[in-house]
Amino acid sequence: MDLNRNRNTNVKGAAFHKQAKDNLQCILDNFISMINLMKVDETAHSQIKDQLPRLLTNTTDDFEMRVRAHNMVRAFESLLKLVSDLKDQAVLYDFRAINDAVRAQRQRFKNQQSDLDTKLVSLRDRLALEMVKFEDEYSNKSALKTANN
Repeated sequence: MDLNRNRNTNVKGAAFHKQAKDNLQCILDNFISMINLMKVDETAHSQIKDQLPRLLTNTTDDFEMRVRAHNMVRAFESLLKLVSDLKDQAVLYDFRAINDAVRAQRQRFKNQQSDLDTKLVSLRDRLALEMVKFEDEYSNKSALKTANN
């Protein structure tokens, strides 16, 4: 059972790692492409006939940048969901840690119980000794009272 759980955890860990790596690669690729699209062509276009293709190119570049920005946002959201899933996995499915905590708490309570039992036995023994002393003293006083009367 422990082997299956470890294997399952390793598979999930590998899947989480691959998903995170893919998302980060997507973010990086889209960011680099956006940077390349932002480069300005420094050749001077003063002719009117070049204005239409340039406008078309700018519109296409704008659309591509929007798509790439959306892809980056989607990858970031996927990373956030991945982090949330990892937190849930750690909190909800970490039975070993939960069992260890319960076991430690139970052991602490057992130790506390044995300490209290020891103290109670010691207190009982001291009270029994004191009661014997009080009984002896009481019987001595009673014997003296009857002897004086």
